[in-house]
Amino acid sequence: MLEIIDEYCWSKHKKIITQDVHQIPGLKNLTHWSHPFAFDPSPTHYHSDILEIHCMVKGERRTLLKQDSQFNSYTITGNEAFCIFPYELHGNGEQPQQPSEFYALQIDVSREAESILGLNQQYSHILRERLLSMEHRHLQLSSTEIQLIRTGFNLFSSEQRDDIINGCPFLTAFLFNLYYMSPIRKETLRQIDLHIQKAMNYVAANLTSALSVQDLAEISGYSISRFKSKFREEVGFTPADYITVQKMNLAKKLLETTEKNITDLAYELGFSSSNYFSSVFKKITSVSPLTYRRNVNHYHELYGKGKQP
Repeated sequence: MLEIIDEYCWSKHKKIITQDVHQIPGLKNLTHWSHPFAFDPSPTHYHSDILEIHCMVKGERRTLLKQDSQFNSYTITGNEAFCIFPYELHGNGEQPQQPSEFYALQIDVSREAESILGLNQQYSHILRERLLSMEHRHLQLSSTEIQLIRTGFNLFSSEQRDDIINGCPFLTAFLFNLYYMSPIRKETLRQIDLHIQKAMNYVAANLTSALSVQDLAEISGYSISRFKSKFREEVGFTPADYITVQKMNLAKKLLETTEKNITDLAYELGFSSSNYFSSVFKKITSVSPLTYRRNVNHYHELYGKGKQP
């Protein structure tokens, strides 16, 4: 399998600060991804002596992780963190990733790394042992923890030595917090604010209607400004993005299970035209509705219906 070491990058949607640039011991790549469109998945790979932590701000990211000779699928959404330990095989599968924003940092946990983010040997050892002994890898992030890593990245991004040094304590505080974050368990549902849940339930029941953020705010009982900030804090999406993603999930299901033409499907989901529906669908999935349907039909021909790719 492939060991991937990303190179320095500073583009609109992908920013990677590598160790040769920031020169902080114990820290490898520090990354910020912000993709408004679907993007290509990462191939299966691993990292030697590196703990990699993905911190989702909004959107959704699917990770396949090899555990006990099989690959398990994890879906990480806004306000969640996911940790990948050294030498673990992981990737995103074959499907394009949905639009998302996340931070990622790689920590050198080898015994040769005597210092992590400027800590002395004693505290570096304590941090390393805590990180490697974490019982859970899928964790709940608070707005405080997201702000810590965001501030640290912003300071590092200036590439000024004083700013980079000032950014280290923010990242260090985030890393020590990891040990105490609440795990996300598949068998339990995360408790969401009841007012926001009421709005989410309304979206689920009315996906074929025109849905407005104003209407959802009124249903929740919050002012529109409070509703927008609270919704993103609770769900990890803006209300408008959440509506779009839910409509596209229903669109995929209808494309898989019915023979409805694209125009009828677009109007059924509350879109003003099939062209607009198709452009939104492609933005989310990276393929057109017709291509998605053909791909699903081709998979069913090969493997039979009722199975998941």
